[in-house]
Amino acid sequence: MSDLHMVRLLQAFGAEAVWMTEGDKLRLRQQGLGFIDITDHQDLHVCHGSAQSTWPNLQYQDKVTSVTKVLSKDNMKSNLESLTSFHNRYYRSEFGIKSSRWLYNQILDIIFAAPPGVPLSIETFTHTFPQPSVIARFEPFFGRSSHNTEIALPRIIVGAHQDSANYRFPLLPAPGADDDGSGTVTILEAFRALVQSGFSPERPVEFHWYAGEEGGLLGSQEIVSEYKQLNKEVGAMIQFDMTAYVPKGEVPVLTFITTDVDSNLTNWAKALAEECSTSVVGGAKLFASAGSDHVSWRRAGFPVICATEGDPFRTLNPYIHTSEDKIDLANGEFSFEHALELAKVAVGFVIELGGWVE
Repeated sequence: MSDLHMVRLLQAFGAEAVWMTEGDKLRLRQQGLGFIDITDHQDLHVCHGSAQSTWPNLQYQDKVTSVTKVLSKDNMKSNLESLTSFHNRYYRSEFGIKSSRWLYNQILDIIFAAPPGVPLSIETFTHTFPQPSVIARFEPFFGRSSHNTEIALPRIIVGAHQDSANYRFPLLPAPGADDDGSGTVTILEAFRALVQSGFSPERPVEFHWYAGEEGGLLGSQEIVSEYKQLNKEVGAMIQFDMTAYVPKGEVPVLTFITTDVDSNLTNWAKALAEECSTSVVGGAKLFASAGSDHVSWRRAGFPVICATEGDPFRTLNPYIHTSEDKIDLANGEFSFEHALELAKVAVGFVIELGGWVE
């Protein structure tokens, strides 16, 4: 574990950046402090929000409904059982590499089974650390370099993080069923349903499975940095982080985080969720010391939102970041039914903002 001595510039959420070590990340996590590792991306993180945004009226309800009907809890459960079978998905371990390769192969299988004419591509996005991110992309109907002036929004992104972490020590078991295996399989199932349904968008639509989120949003920062350098514009981004935990006796609430996000886009997404989901829909603040990969995009100036399983202040999963973050929780508190409702939001988000060309 010589990597633990590497010097890194870490910025705890709500604080100034400080030079520490890779090993200090574990100490910060144990203190309940979320952070961003901005060592290689100091110029990217100039804190500024996106411009005031307006969002289109919902117009593809029939398409959204037809796709959500083919979403499968069984697929999600099967995929998550496989994903959590790895000892951990630590971004600097061999397990983090192997789990990412497994995920890549699942996405590739979906693409191989796609109906003819569905415009798809897949990329392994390698990083300065071992675990790669994975990007799957629906190419726009009018071509990769479309000049259609009627298309107002650039690419639409749906994200989750594939890595897991045990905060006692990085190499201990970390099944990461909820954090963020649940988000990973939620957007994987949304992607599968869209592919099976022959989704053909007007705009580029990308699904991102980020590596190294637990290390300080490492994977998403590298991707955001490259997109900025190459002038790849992003119209909207939604992150799914933890989608399946519902404490016994609680009413499931499909929750949108209301801090460090685009408020107009969040309100639009709430209306979308109320239209396409049967769940109660709500909003909740996130701890000042917490954040997920949407923060990388937010700080680069793009409009972002974050969807999750419930209010972090009331119903936070007590097992995350331990060896007990598993599917088989007592009292049935791990709910694929709830995760399926969030998958519906992922489907609606990309269809309503990405468009659909017949």
